[in-house]
Amino acid sequence: MDDAQKWFSEGVALFEKGEYRRAVAAFDKAGAIDPAMAEVWNNRGLALVQLGKYDEALRSIEKALAIDPGYEHAKRAKKIVLDLRKESGAPDAPPQATGSQESPSPSGGKRTMYIAIAAAAVIVAVLLGAVLIKGGQSSEGIMGMFTPTPTPTPVPTATPVPTATPVPTPTPKLIPQSGVWVEITYDQYYSGAVGVPGNQLPLTGTKQVKPNTGDQFYPILRNNGIVTATVSKNDGSGDRLTVTVYSNGVAIKN
Repeated sequence: MDDAQKWFSEGVALFEKGEYRRAVAAFDKAGAIDPAMAEVWNNRGLALVQLGKYDEALRSIEKALAIDPGYEHAKRAKKIVLDLRKESGAPDAPPQATGSQESPSPSGGKRTMYIAIAAAAVIVAVLLGAVLIKGGQSSEGIMGMFTPTPTPTPVPTATPVPTATPVPTPTPKLIPQSGVWVEITYDQYYSGAVGVPGNQLPLTGTKQVKPNTGDQFYPILRNNGIVTATVSKNDGSGDRLTVTVYSNGVAIKN
């Protein structure tokens, strides 16, 4: 986007916010860079209308028509400004402190309607991306988009229904129901060995494929009646470490 287009877009954004004086200044910068942009002069005129400066607005819009005599939006804008000047009875109404408000007048209803149409046209133009650039494209600016914006149907707000926070249920311990097993319960890592004499399963703490923390069961594959378990806590804490021997689901030693 070149500088003229940038200032034109800035002017449109300021108009939408109701900052009409700053919008005029932005359009002035765009026109100084590229005086042949008809939409710049037309939209500058619309901003001046919001400030009550009808004569200056008319000159700006007529400049847009001099550049593009077939500019329909500028033709409509000119008619609006002429009607407002006729109703106001003065060349230029005094500028307002804020761009979005106008002083009351006997014919303020129709005048307000014209200005509201112009403001609505700018907002619609921005929403539809109708920010036009110089060259072979259409010269349509902001004026002329008079399609009323439908009032959105309010969506009823659902009343949230409080839900009780579920209390986690502890998972029951699954004790093997057949064979001989050694259970070791400890929150940290431990080391040692379990099994039968001559056939011990080493427990090497963090080096195990399966971490040996929490509640772990180890099978005793060959049993001649003697089960051995030598277990030590790796952290040397005073926490409880429990070793239990099960046979067919029944604890026979703890």
